[in-house]
Amino acid sequence: MSSTDATAAPAPLHRPRAAAWLALGRVSNAPTVVANVVAGAWLASSAPDPAAVVLVATAMVCFYVAGMVLNDVLDVAIDSRQRLERPLVTGEVSVSAARWATAALFGTGAALLALTGTEALLAGLVLIALIFVYDAWHKGNPFAPVLMAGTRVMVYVVAFAAVAEARWESVPLAALLLGGYVVGLTQIARAARGAHWPILLVLAPAAVFAWQLPSAAGLAALAAFTLWSTWTLVDLYRGGGVGAAVHRLIAGMALFDLVVLAVAGAPAEASAVALIAFIATTALQRRIAGD
Repeated sequence: MSSTDATAAPAPLHRPRAAAWLALGRVSNAPTVVANVVAGAWLASSAPDPAAVVLVATAMVCFYVAGMVLNDVLDVAIDSRQRLERPLVTGEVSVSAARWATAALFGTGAALLALTGTEALLAGLVLIALIFVYDAWHKGNPFAPVLMAGTRVMVYVVAFAAVAEARWESVPLAALLLGGYVVGLTQIARAARGAHWPILLVLAPAAVFAWQLPSAAGLAALAAFTLWSTWTLVDLYRGGGVGAAVHRLIAGMALFDLVVLAVAGAPAEASAVALIAFIATTALQRRIAGD
């Protein structure tokens, strides 16, 4: 058998079916989406409806996993040459099953959003469209980091649309900083250590929020975010692994949300969700590939 034949027909990894699905959906990073929802809800309301927050968080996890599965469906030809461990390439999950799962997850998420109101559903449909655009057009696209950032910002928007007593004034700055952070980490994933400007985007929240955190808890949250991000970037630019750095920066989004919650004056319970999301993401990343 030639080396070309070997590439075209990789050997299965023989992992459990459930593990293959978990890897396909990159579920290790899904807790950060829950943190996004909680932060977005508390930015928009001084007392968001807990039921609405739970519905939106569940819907956004469905959308996140659906987007990851759709990404592999659309990239299966490329992955068959470059990512031989991916579940669709090994045959552990069929492309047909992945398509049905994508539709089911998007449909379930949309139905959950509909329970919170028309505004949240419409925002969710915009997010679905953005996910499709990113997944179909991220290879070789210089605007892919911006599209990726847009999907995360839309999680804030969906959470905003779902809660009562909406307050617009506190949302744009946090959304802009989150979007910049995602652009920075996405560019690092694409160009590794080829540029230094992404550092500014990743660390910008530390500089901006430093002026808005009078409480000890808020300063502790900011210190955690700053130290985690700085350690990750220093390790990366000293020659550390790019994949490990990207995984840590993805987990760091939950620490970003922890700072946002402190700025919004959220209670300890909301902050605890973001902290748990960070811990869960870092733990799951050790067992389930997040890329």
